[in-house]
Amino acid sequence: MGKFPGQHSRPPDTDTSLRLAAPLQSCGRAGDLRLGRRLHARLVLSGAAAASAFLTNHLITMYSHCADVTSALRLFHAMPRPNLVSWTTLISGLSQNSMHGDALTAFASMRRAGLAPTQFALSSAARAAAALAAPLPGAQLHCVGVRIGFDSELFVASNLADMYFKSGLLAEACRVFDQMPHKDAVAWTALIDGYAKNGSLEKAALAFRAMKREGLVGADQHVFCTVLSASGGLKDAWLGRTIHSSVMKAGFELEVAVRNALTDMYAKAADMEDAARVLRIDPQGWTVVSATSLIDGYIETERVEEALRIFIELRRQGVEPNEFTFSSMIKGCAMQALLEQGAQLHAQLIKTNIISDSFVGSTLLDMYGKCGLISLSIQLFNEIEHHTDIAWNALINVLAQHGHGREAVQAFDRMTSSGIRPNHITFVSLLTACSHSGLVDEGLKYFNSMKDAHGIEPKEEHYSCIIDMYGRAGRLDEAEKFIHEMPVKPNAYGWCSLLGACRMRGNKELGEVAAKNIMELEPDNTGVHVSLSGIYASLGQWEDVKAVRKLMWDSRIKKLPGFSWVDANNKTHVFASEDWSHPQQEKIYKKLEELYERIKEEGYVPDTRFLPCNLDNAAKERILRYHSERIAVAFALISMPATKPIIVKKNLRICVDCHSALKFISKVESRDIIVRDNSRFHHFGKGRCSCEDYW
Repeated sequence: MGKFPGQHSRPPDTDTSLRLAAPLQSCGRAGDLRLGRRLHARLVLSGAAAASAFLTNHLITMYSHCADVTSALRLFHAMPRPNLVSWTTLISGLSQNSMHGDALTAFASMRRAGLAPTQFALSSAARAAAALAAPLPGAQLHCVGVRIGFDSELFVASNLADMYFKSGLLAEACRVFDQMPHKDAVAWTALIDGYAKNGSLEKAALAFRAMKREGLVGADQHVFCTVLSASGGLKDAWLGRTIHSSVMKAGFELEVAVRNALTDMYAKAADMEDAARVLRIDPQGWTVVSATSLIDGYIETERVEEALRIFIELRRQGVEPNEFTFSSMIKGCAMQALLEQGAQLHAQLIKTNIISDSFVGSTLLDMYGKCGLISLSIQLFNEIEHHTDIAWNALINVLAQHGHGREAVQAFDRMTSSGIRPNHITFVSLLTACSHSGLVDEGLKYFNSMKDAHGIEPKEEHYSCIIDMYGRAGRLDEAEKFIHEMPVKPNAYGWCSLLGACRMRGNKELGEVAAKNIMELEPDNTGVHVSLSGIYASLGQWEDVKAVRKLMWDSRIKKLPGFSWVDANNKTHVFASEDWSHPQQEKIYKKLEELYERIKEEGYVPDTRFLPCNLDNAAKERILRYHSERIAVAFALISMPATKPIIVKKNLRICVDCHSALKFISKVESRDIIVRDNSRFHHFGKGRCSCEDYW
């Protein structure tokens, strides 16, 4: 058979091989697959490719760098006797192209072929094991490294430490790191990154400081981003500023990834001024990542208006918000029950494909629930294509806050039947739902199933839910017995729940025990004295009432004022009790008087049990008549169209008398009234409340 022109019958000499390999290396670095194939074709025609293992290895490398692993594998398997370089090249290429299982299989095949791995082959295999978080093959690789003496090589040891970190084996990773005779920036990076990704944020920060003490100047963007993330997780602005100083000295402040990490760190540490300052270093360089970090920081610090301003500026600069941006904004609207702004964000989402994102759908579900529109929440849940644990938790929580205990229990059963595992958050919402609906037996059943059926150890918040459940049901003796048998001490919420129940039931002795414990846990909690005074008032023990009020006066403790607010005409209107500062005060006053007369005709009787005895009945009724939620409802009735539901938000728990009055108002006005207090939602309509007078 004739030869092609220039076809080699023997391997080309060293100079020729190097000359032919150079263009292949260039193609690999550039990722130019088309040119690489043309060069390969020329080498095939010349016979050099078949005659030279050196060139074949370069071809495998080129195809790996161009992400054409199929061609790389075809070349390797066509080799009659792959050498050590061939195996190393293949393992490295498979690892680089995320074919981690294949890389480990290739490494095992090389060992079976009787070849001892190079440090590069061992490092590539360790990277593959790290990516798979596979500690067993990783430990086997470590043993190979020890046997052939590569375990102390920096490159190998760094990858082995990284593998152990990614497998969650921190002790083994640290042991590998400590045994390194010399540590470079790569090794320190593996340590810092490993600590951070395993939640050991303080150790990550300490490792960064130790790296600086070693005098290593090789910290790159990745190290700075990692340690800044750890600082943000610790909410340590002082540590963040020291890292920021190092960033500036290293000249990385203008790098986009580092600037994003700086903004995120300051935002998580609630230092919004410095977070905004970092974002404005380059006014034209806004990214969706940095802006989202700033928005999330403003949301977490309850500065929703400033978050809205940043969101608008982001859109003005032509940067499209992503699912995290929208989720943060919707979360802010949920926190403050900003229905109109939340609905506008929903409308923007519908125009994008982000609306199909399960996490975004869950935040929308939560937002509508917290704005009082539970039917929309349920509709959105049904529209989510893939129900994650986040979506189920959001649904159960919304049902709990609206007092739909039976529905919450059914949702939980559907969740577990679909194969989704509940978590701590799920059970807090589920137990709250049972508590708000009087489902004590069901609540106890699910509480007891946490550890036995789901492997979840109850935390103090779950125990507090059971205390609340017993308290609302009036089973105070069982609540007290449960507290004594708990393996943990009740938190402030648990004692507050018990105190509230004692106030409703007039249990002085247990109420005093609860109050004492709250004062120890939360000395600044002003509601304790008010509740204790209420217990004494309900029992007619007015001397004790005076004593509590004197204590408050002497200790300069002020009762937390009650506020109610309602959104109307694109504006939030805030009212306090007996507040006549609103521009429409005359109309509001007139409406209140009209409502008072009409509901009395329907059978409303003021409940004055908790008011001071030194007031006459007329004064007591006047105080009740002008509570903040009633003023807000009266304003909404004269300001909002009859087709819109009235949604009132309140910072304290709705009082017994207002609860009764609003049932009558919903009847005489034929309006749906929704009140969100600091505990739950009340839906008033046709003279009834959704809580069925159990709250």
